[in-house]
Parts: sequence; structure tokens; C-alpha cells
Amino acid sequence: MIERLKNIFQGINTKDDKRHEHDIALAVTALMIEVMLMDGRLDEAEHNVISSLLKQRFNLPAEEIQALIERATIEADKAHDLYQFTSRIIKEYPIGERSDIIRELWRVAMADGHADAYEEQLIRRIAELIGVRHDLFIDAKIQAREET
Repeated sequence: MIERLKNIFQGINTKDDKRHEHDIALAVTALMIEVMLMDGRLDEAEHNVISSLLKQRFNLPAEEIQALIERATIEADKAHDLYQFTSRIIKEYPIGERSDIIRELWRVAMADGHADAYEEQLIRRIAELIGVRHDLFIDAKIQAREET
């Protein structure tokens, strides 16, 4: 009986952990989608970079990445502001990881060959919302430029 209860609770924890991972993945993906759409173009290069970054960050198979991108696009479209995404990132990631997310957003913006002024403004706003200092924001931009 005790073993059955342990298994039930472990199953609940596993489901909660998976949902938790999915929620943070959705938040990060939605911010990437926001950056991709900021210049008014749906660029395939940016889409490919998002897929690659999600695979690296969350270790997801291609089908799940595509489903995540589709869901994040819907969620980003419905959102009135960035708070629902940025608040999740603040709760889940330490500052170093948040700086990495800013670097990834820069990589999305630069995937088409240049970062549009509107993309830069959005990334700057996201950095402020998730508590990334200006010097880390600039470092992330430089690193992203060197990576692309």
C-alpha cells in the first residue's frame, strides 16, 4: 500500500515536472516568436534558429519543437503584454541563464543578417523585464554576433 502511494505521488511529481518544463519552454519560445515577428516578416532563417535554439536548450525532438512553436505563436498573439512570459523566466532562471536567453533572442534577431531597430528595442525591453543589466545585454549582443 505504501509503495502504491509512493508511486502515485512520484507520478504526480513527474507530471508536474513535465508541465513545469513545458511552461518555461513555452515562455522562452513565445519571446523568441515575438522577436521573430517584430520586424513584420516571417523569416525562415529566424524560424530555423528558433528551432535549433529550442533543441539545444530543452533537448526536444523536432515534432515537439514544431508543436511548441505553433502553441507559442498562438499564446504570443493572445498576450496583451510580455509579463506572462517574463515573469515565468524570472521565477525559473538565475541571472546567468537569463543573460543566455537574451543572447538567444539576439541570435533570432540576427538570423536574417541584421537586427532591426524594433527587434533591438524589444530585446532591450525583455532584458529590463527579466532583470538583465545593460552590460550583460551588450555582452549578449556581442556574443550572438560572434556566433552568427
